[in-house]
Amino acid sequence: MLDVAVIGGGPAGTCCAMRLQQFGLDVALFEKGEGRRQHVGESLPSSIRVVLQSLELTLPDEVVEPRPPEHLVYWGPMSGDGARARPHQETSLLVWRGPFDAFLRATASERGVPIIEAPVVRVRPIEEGHALECGGGETRTCRFVVDASGRSGIVAKAYRQRVEGLRTLALTGHFETGEASPTTLVETFADGWVWSAPLQSGLRDVTVMVDGEAVRDGHAYAEVAYQAAIDRAPHIRSIVESAKRVDRVRGVDATPYGARPFCGRDFLLVGDAASFLDPLSAHGVHKAMDGALVAAAVVRTILENPSMAEEAARFYDSRERDIFDTTRWRLARLYRQEARFPDRPFWMKRAVSDEPPPEPTAPRAPMTPTTPLRSGDGVEIVEAPVLENDTIERREVLVAAGLGGAKRPVRYLGTILLPDLYRVATAAGTAALAARAAEGAYGPTYAAIDWLYRHGYLDMVDSH
Repeated sequence: MLDVAVIGGGPAGTCCAMRLQQFGLDVALFEKGEGRRQHVGESLPSSIRVVLQSLELTLPDEVVEPRPPEHLVYWGPMSGDGARARPHQETSLLVWRGPFDAFLRATASERGVPIIEAPVVRVRPIEEGHALECGGGETRTCRFVVDASGRSGIVAKAYRQRVEGLRTLALTGHFETGEASPTTLVETFADGWVWSAPLQSGLRDVTVMVDGEAVRDGHAYAEVAYQAAIDRAPHIRSIVESAKRVDRVRGVDATPYGARPFCGRDFLLVGDAASFLDPLSAHGVHKAMDGALVAAAVVRTILENPSMAEEAARFYDSRERDIFDTTRWRLARLYRQEARFPDRPFWMKRAVSDEPPPEPTAPRAPMTPTTPLRSGDGVEIVEAPVLENDTIERREVLVAAGLGGAKRPVRYLGTILLPDLYRVATAAGTAALAARAAEGAYGPTYAAIDWLYRHGYLDMVDSH
């Protein structure tokens, strides 16, 4: 019996399997094999380097490429003269998903992760874990199953919760444009938006996001909807109107969904199996890989430290739900920025959010070195489960009730331990004295004290 079976050979599943193997667990990766997988254009932000370092990965040139120096955005306030966004950092990368996924799987195999190329068709509970029924009649057993099977959700579909009223369809085509210096581009129109990026092959990917309720099933209707969208997006139309499209339009369901729960005593959902919101950020690969590292630490804790199993599962579930809700709120705010189409159903539905209104906070004077400090209202130090030392452990964190700023329990700011700094700051009297009394260099410590002040964990003595 395996310790862990990971279903799905994309970035989430492969990275999770590699991490679990690093932890010494008996893990196998179940991969359904190569096929025609459709991915909306994606990229990796500069922060991906932290994940790559944890996995000891160096990405070869053939799987990623620096994003073009210019990124054009025609969305709300960034339209018109503001369309030319600032150049991306050098480390922001476009991802070629086929070669990228194959590289990750090859690396996992080289490091000793068994890759079973057989589709998992059913997962059923047994007395001490799960039985995985694979195509071809093979059955394997495991103590714990990680579902990283993406939208198909071999395990996740039993827990999936769709976001009502936001059925979304992504329509993709590829063009031979012959551009000498291609840019990436985002453009809105009355009934959706377009994302376009150059590909490794020299083609240009053009993906249109439209309301799925407005497009009838069938290839002919997809072709009509795709061309109609391009016709209504003048900037992308000017790039592709004289170009040759080399394939048929392909459609992908891009309707957002989450899950409840994301983790249990013997299963965990990660990557697009756990949740999918909106490809607008184009950072799905980063979300998958970062989530895989956390997932591996949670699985390790559940299997190796049963006394922390329930807390580890709750930690993961709370983290995933917080990411899901926060991302939904941010996307709704972004959709509201496009105010040119206030009465169009596509924009009206996506601008709605159940985000709680910010709590009113009184204006506060900027902190200075001589600012007399005290604890913020409702702030205390408690023990809570945190990710530390590649496992879930109970550690001291700062919590605050009713703050208008950060609400989640916090432990570190960079390398600075915030509960300890909070104790020093509330005892020292002023910011400067606290920065000198605390361990570490004065500059970063003072900046951390200022962060605590700005977020309400510290306040001025005479502020009431």
